[in-house]
Amino acid sequence: MIPCRILPFLITLAAPCVWSQSAAPVPSEPNSTWAGLRIVTLEGFGDYFAPGADGQAKLIKPGGLGVNIVAVVQRVDGDRIWIKANGAGDEPVGWVHKNNAILLDNAIPYFTSRIERNPKDWDAYLRRAESEHSLNQRDAAISDYTRAIALHPNEPFLFLRRGHDFRIAKACSQAAADFEEAARLKPQWAEAYNMAAGVYADCPDPARRDPKKAIALIGRAIALSPNPTYFTVLALAYFRSGDLERAVATQRQALESPGFPPGYREEALRQLEAYESALAAQKH
Repeated sequence: MIPCRILPFLITLAAPCVWSQSAAPVPSEPNSTWAGLRIVTLEGFGDYFAPGADGQAKLIKPGGLGVNIVAVVQRVDGDRIWIKANGAGDEPVGWVHKNNAILLDNAIPYFTSRIERNPKDWDAYLRRAESEHSLNQRDAAISDYTRAIALHPNEPFLFLRRGHDFRIAKACSQAAADFEEAARLKPQWAEAYNMAAGVYADCPDPARRDPKKAIALIGRAIALSPNPTYFTVLALAYFRSGDLERAVATQRQALESPGFPPGYREEALRQLEAYESALAAQKH
């Protein structure tokens, strides 16, 4: 028997706190106590619904990291679980259906039970990896992403997500290889180029950096999707290459964009100050 883990920032539900290794936990019915907690969606790659211009629900496929398979609940309203987006503040971006979510607290036993029933269930490995990633179990997440890739090697999302954990682990070569493989599998996916550029611009090991390659990759991302956060990566690449004037101008361009995520503004302002200080020192 596996005792359920109780995270200090989660509210425990009135449900059994012990499950057998072979039995999946029964998902709890979403309710008001879910607000502020994290959920794992059971299908899609961070897809959610949002109100369309005509008042009808519209399925959104983010294609990036703004909304992930693991999301924070803003509120529960009937059949809808309203979720937040990373870096976008406290307002919900949309909703997922109540049948398409399980609390993160229950997720690893649930997906483990799916894998035990079907060891070739690559989607269960992916969602268990996402759960482990969110609980800072990086090695376990990388292992599960790798298993998912072995079962489903042509899915670019798997490489993007494993690359993200490699980058956190400062394994720059592996991260860059995964992001570039994601771009090869899906050449029109701007986020893959953005993530690869970030590695080449900001690897903790300066020997692994390649500002010129970073500039080329982030240029492809911006050509596909002029996301304002991509310009901060371009600014960093300019800074690493020694082109301080372009670094300052590009960072300002990013911050002046009305679509710049409020959750990233403070950090971006600090970066701008650093670039401006370096430029001022260079001129004197």
